[in-house]
Amino acid sequence: MRRVGVITGVLALLGIVGAGACGSDEESPEVQAPPVASSPAAEATSGSVLIELDDFYIDPKEIDGKAGETLAVTAFSEGQQTHTLTIDALGVDREFPPSDTQEFSLPLPKAGEFKVYCRFHRAQGMTAVLKVSE
Repeated sequence: MRRVGVITGVLALLGIVGAGACGSDEESPEVQAPPVASSPAAEATSGSVLIELDDFYIDPKEIDGKAGETLAVTAFSEGQQTHTLTIDALGVDREFPPSDTQEFSLPLPKAGEFKVYCRFHRAQGMTAVLKVSE
């Protein structure tokens, strides 16, 4: 039994040493991703934003974007309550049960400041603002 343990240990050590010895002195070539064709939709995306809905706040309190672009939004509910992410002026009204995560595109057609809130907890201060610049 002891001999099997010793043999296993030696084989494991040889595997580690052998793995290191398999390389060469030359650097391996970098792997590059294939080029991505650009499209008007891809160029219009300004970035992504992570929005947390919790009992009873929205984080971040200020979300920034640029008119004519689209935000890639990932929003999630950390709270014990069901919440909404509502932006009346942009036609957004998404409901989030506890522990729910949703990803969606948010087109920003015009400049301005837009109220972001939870329909159920607006009075408790669950609000933010979306600032869209020219």
